[in-house]
Amino acid sequence: MPLRLRAAFLVMGLSFASGLPAIPAQAADLAIPQATLDKGKGGKVTFKNVTLKDCNLSQDEAAKLFSGALPPEDAAAMVQHMTAVEARIAEIDMETGAGDRLTVKDVVAEKIAGGGAQTLTVASTDGVVPDDAGDSTLHFGTLRIDRVSLLDLAGALRAGDPARAALRFSHLSWDGGDLTAVDKGTPAGAPGGNRIAIHVGPAKVDQNFDSRGAPLDAAASLTGLSLKMPPESRLGAVLNAYGYPQIDADLTIGGAYDPATKTYQLKNYAIDLKKIGRVAISAQFSALNETAFLGDKEAREKAILDATLDWARIEVDNAGLFDKVVAFASLSQGKTPASVKEDWRAIIAQAPLLFSGPPAIAILAKELERFVADPKVLTLTIKGKGSPLKVSEFVHIEDPTDFLNRLDITGSPAPAKPAKPAAGTKL
Repeated sequence: MPLRLRAAFLVMGLSFASGLPAIPAQAADLAIPQATLDKGKGGKVTFKNVTLKDCNLSQDEAAKLFSGALPPEDAAAMVQHMTAVEARIAEIDMETGAGDRLTVKDVVAEKIAGGGAQTLTVASTDGVVPDDAGDSTLHFGTLRIDRVSLLDLAGALRAGDPARAALRFSHLSWDGGDLTAVDKGTPAGAPGGNRIAIHVGPAKVDQNFDSRGAPLDAAASLTGLSLKMPPESRLGAVLNAYGYPQIDADLTIGGAYDPATKTYQLKNYAIDLKKIGRVAISAQFSALNETAFLGDKEAREKAILDATLDWARIEVDNAGLFDKVVAFASLSQGKTPASVKEDWRAIIAQAPLLFSGPPAIAILAKELERFVADPKVLTLTIKGKGSPLKVSEFVHIEDPTDFLNRLDITGSPAPAKPAKPAAGTKL
């Protein structure tokens, strides 16, 4: 989960809590026309038209929920005790001292209990970041999250480790959104304008967790990603020269963790750049303790470093970019495409001489040379030579040569030869 999104959920969680008062025995419907939370340094959050249905708080307690009157850890503890059939906020306005503005419309949480909610929906989010060259803008569509909770939020804040308050949810769907920003290197009056436009299409996440909150499996997809640069910008000019007025992509991620064997398999982490190429990574880790997902900061880091990498695989599929680069080099150098690729292959073949010793370099050079000759698919599999690789070995590389000697790299399997026809078979 991206840091900004995690922080947003922490803010949402705390907005529903600011203390640990005695809970009234009888639930009631409550309403707060408006409440403002002072964030300091000129920043504030304003909640408008808040309604709580069948809530176990008094009117006074509910008013305190949105004022930030109590310490964050007490506020977080309140999340664990609050119950309500529904909490609805018509609008949340966020402002910073620098003038940044964010407006969130129609936030609805249903069946709130135990620090979570059965469903959380946000109708839309709009924001503006002022700049003398031109404001940056964002618009996000509808977001829906099912069975959402923040584990041990109070303990995480007491420990000064907000990341420990793990966000858990079973399903997320998002309609996507748009962001725009000014490219300051492009004049405002340039043909096609000077704004960078990023579009994000629909997103979906499905997850399962065990009773303690450790992840079991997850699958995510983000489709319809696009980046469009100003035509007169440096990057825009390069992209247009290669025939890409904009970059389009899809992203997919999938993985599974087995607590019994302490094994995590990254089944797929792939980005598909349309008419450019596709890069997919998969891997398997062993000896990965559950504390990597549930412990405090130090325990999480130690569990990850103590894990072993059984294998990792990267697959690169060419979908047009390589051919365009060859054609561009061919035109600029006055050579045929075949000659350009021969030159590149000769350069790659020198790599083992420059990095003499590690066999991994020679194998990598061989696979790259093969890909240049026939640019379709490049597959590389990495394992530890003699014994599995510790994750810590990737973090603490003292001697690059020794590290490369620890790698066992294999390339794409050789294409299968056509089977010989059986005797007597007519061709």
